[in-house]
Amino acid sequence: MRKTDLAIGHINLAKSFDRTSESFVSLVEGLQEKGVAQHVLVRNATLAKKLDAMDDIAVGPVVRSAVMAYCLMPQLDIVHIHDMAAGQAGLLLALTRSIPFVLTHRGDFEGGTGALAQAIYRRASRIICCDDSEVSILRHLEPTLRIEIIPDIERSGAADAHLRVYQNSQRMPTAGSSGIQ
Repeated sequence: MRKTDLAIGHINLAKSFDRTSESFVSLVEGLQEKGVAQHVLVRNATLAKKLDAMDDIAVGPVVRSAVMAYCLMPQLDIVHIHDMAAGQAGLLLALTRSIPFVLTHRGDFEGGTGALAQAIYRRASRIICCDDSEVSILRHLEPTLRIEIIPDIERSGAADAHLRVYQNSQRMPTAGSSGIQ
């Protein structure tokens, strides 16, 4: 029995399996325990196998690009983009299929601060940061970004915090709006 009718997609295009990947797995597990329907697309084959071993998690084929992830993501309520490499998939989903996306910002700008990266940040329904150290940098990029701080996913209650962010992010800002609620 599902405790929520929310269907969430995840896109993670990280090449290696590291501490960030472990946090990603912890989030998926935490949401699974809450009864959340999830569809996952990842680049790392080891990560895909680990997720595929979980019950009730739909794991798509290993994807190599944001465009491939975009094409293979089914229609869901919201998609969580876990790295800037997948940011283009989130932007495409929002613009062409009206699927809102949440972006996790991990403290660096590996995707750059150019026009495409700025469009991804601005179009995200919410940006999740692990701590407040990067909030001022993001606010400098764009003062109207909707930022949520969720500390380490492995702590108790982090899945609940993510679930609240997803539920609050389902409404997309209209074109030209500041996105502030």
